[in-house]
Amino acid sequence: MISPIRSFLLFILIVAPLAGCGDLPRPFEGAGREGDPALLELRDANTVRVEIGEDLPDGASVHLARAMARALRAHDIPAYSDSKLGGDFILRPNVQSRLADGDAAFIDVTWVLMNPDGLAIDTARGAGELQASQWFAQDPGGPEESDLAVPQELVEKIRTLQGQRIDPTQLAYDELVRDPASRIAFLISGDRSDLAAAPVVKIALIDFAGAPGDGNVALARSAGALLRAKGIEVDNEIDDRSIILSATIEVKPVTRKTTSPLDQVLIDWVIMDPDGTELGQMAQNNVVPRGRLDERWGAVASIAAQAAVDALEGALNQVARKKGMMLKADKKTVSTR
Repeated sequence: MISPIRSFLLFILIVAPLAGCGDLPRPFEGAGREGDPALLELRDANTVRVEIGEDLPDGASVHLARAMARALRAHDIPAYSDSKLGGDFILRPNVQSRLADGDAAFIDVTWVLMNPDGLAIDTARGAGELQASQWFAQDPGGPEESDLAVPQELVEKIRTLQGQRIDPTQLAYDELVRDPASRIAFLISGDRSDLAAAPVVKIALIDFAGAPGDGNVALARSAGALLRAKGIEVDNEIDDRSIILSATIEVKPVTRKTTSPLDQVLIDWVIMDPDGTELGQMAQNNVVPRGRLDERWGAVASIAAQAAVDALEGALNQVARKKGMMLKADKKTVSTR
């Protein structure tokens, strides 16, 4: 039997992408077994739209584009390939191929980084071999992965617990894009040495409101602890280094008939400038047993905050860069480019 808390965790972690709406990609939509889909919407902030090329068989083209999007997301660059809309940058693959030993093919891919008007900015090149089964791989189908919202180590742990194996075809395409993805991330994000003397932003947790019981305090406390654990400064004194993170919480009964009475939990996380300008938002929508959150939120607050902080870290980093600041001090930065 799955516990209510574990169920809540599953609702948050099961995410799937959403096709573009208007000019924005919506790469983080998912649904639990109850309630509406949870949705993360961030305004374009150095997002990359990876085009699906025409120089490979259809399935291989999709695998290649998805692999590049995955690799960029691993570099904290919001990237997607399942929409023809939006993106601060467009990444187009130009593929050349020739026969290699046995039944393999040698693939040489030049990735062209462009602005939304189609003006080329720079290129990155990757090359490698694909076996015949990988060259003629079936379209992966289904929604694009959206593992930006979940730490990679947790993705791998869940996959191991569920007995899932990584598709060798996916691994082959991941290797093909590894080096060009690093260069593209460098081109977009810049050399961190240029930011060595830049100030470090601090996150102000302001206006956590609407929750029953101790929810407002528990969510803010959990979010603050998780941000600090990532090396991000938290300080509610507002100044020119501040980025505000707020949350509006609503808990209401699920009105439709269910096996047992449920409460719907809606949490709207908003990133803002000190002047109140909204920079991005994320909405969580889940259910818990009726009355579970009337008094103490306990582990539910930690789980909800963990999912939100992990999902929003990349966006906070992009906001900091646009302000000419750093999200973390150099000594706390895990990766450098």
